[in-house]
Amino acid sequence: MSIRPLPCAVLALVPALFGGACKTTEPASPTEVTNSKYYLLDLEKNLETPDPMLQFERRQHLHGAITRAEQKEREGHYYVFWWKDKERTPAVVQLEYRQANTGSQVKVKEVAVDRVRRNNKTRFQITGEEYHIDGEVTSWRVSVLRDGQVVASDQSYLW
Repeated sequence: MSIRPLPCAVLALVPALFGGACKTTEPASPTEVTNSKYYLLDLEKNLETPDPMLQFERRQHLHGAITRAEQKEREGHYYVFWWKDKERTPAVVQLEYRQANTGSQVKVKEVAVDRVRRNNKTRFQITGEEYHIDGEVTSWRVSVLRDGQVVASDQSYLW
C-alpha cells in the first residue's frame, strides 16, 4: 500500500475549513496596543548602514548633546508604543522591564494619560545612569491600565 500526497487544492482548503474553528466569539477589546518600536543608542557600536532612517534615529536622539558627557547621558533604550482606545477615558501606560545587571528584579515606569484619543502614542526611555549601572534591558511588558485593571498589553519575546 502506497501513500500518495494530497493534491495542492485540497491542502489549500485545510486552513479555510479548520481555521475558524479555534476563533473565539468574544467582542474585540475597546483598547489595544497596536505597535511597538524599540531603539538602542550605543555610542560604542559603529552605525554603518545605508538605511537613512537608522542614521536619522541616532542623530535625533543625540540632537543638542554637544559634549561627550551629554552624549553618554543619552545612551540607552528608547521605546514608543502606539495604542488605540475606543472608550477615550483616562488611563495609565505602564512599562515593566528587567535589566541585565539586576537579575529578575522588575522595574516599572508609568505615564498617566488624561487626554486619551482614539490613537495614542506613549514614549519611555531607560538612559543615562540607570542604563550604565543596571545594563541593557533584557525583557519588557507594556500595559494600558484603567482603574488598576489591565485592558491591553504587549510584551517582548523573552518576557
